Amino acid sequence: AARHPRGVAARAARLPARRVAAAVRAAREDSPSGDDDDELARRAEMTYADLPSVPGGSVLDCSRAFTVDIPPAIVADALPDRGVLQYVRLPAEEYNVLDSSAVQRIDVGTFRVNAGTQKILMWEIEPVGTLRIVPTDNGCEQILLGAVMNDVKARRTGKESVVIRAMNASLKDLTMRNAVSAVAGASGTEGTAIRCQIDVAGTFTEGPFAAAGSQRLCAMLDWCLRSVLPWFLEQLAADYADWASGRARGKRTVNVTQVAGEILAGGKGQLPPGVAESAVERR
Repeated sequence: AARHPRGVAARAARLPARRVAAAVRAAREDSPSGDDDDELARRAEMTYADLPSVPGGSVLDCSRAFTVDIPPAIVADALPDRGVLQYVRLPAEEYNVLDSSAVQRIDVGTFRVNAGTQKILMWEIEPVGTLRIVPTDNGCEQILLGAVMNDVKARRTGKESVVIRAMNASLKDLTMRNAVSAVAGASGTEGTAIRCQIDVAGTFTEGPFAAAGSQRLCAMLDWCLRSVLPWFLEQLAADYADWASGRARGKRTVNVTQVAGEILAGGKGQLPPGVAESAVERR
């Protein structure tokens, strides 16, 4: 467990989760002015990971679906064999929402996606996921086989973050399915819209997901899906327009912090043009 200024860990264990951040700030304010950044980071590592797990763990079951219409002119003017259906069936490394160099084929239909090093507060992480792509009649399903947050700072210092370790303990029990399909758009014409449904689930007995509790965890993931999916579909629609016309497709390097800021600033329940929420299809 992480070490903290005297008495702070005991107080935090009795606090509701929403007050943990305040306890962290207090811990840092109490720190001697001569402490270096590593020492402050060590003392500040107090999150859900430090809270006692909810008995029985937490259960997550969350799904959201959205559809983006492709302008009729773009579909009509698409090059041969570059319809929406052909697009959603592209190999994972040919999607241009992420930098294609971050997608590595490791087996037939299986890919490793590396989001690169991200600086979040005092942590430096490298999110990596392994996906299996399963073709369907109208698109494909991207199934998460495993996810991990690599501790970038620990590679340099040899000091492992207890928070990142706790997050990985939760991530090992996470399942996710992303179904991307070509569907009828607002005009009713088949193959003129892209639909995306993400299902996230898991039963967590370790780490911050377990400590958060089912209700809080489901509410948090639901908010994330409602915020991120419309942005994701907007990126897909723009990339399809470039691909369908044969235009050069600029690389989109993702910075998690920057993207989160854009989603928070432009979201607030207002969907991008052409994007609409769809009914979830239960399996």
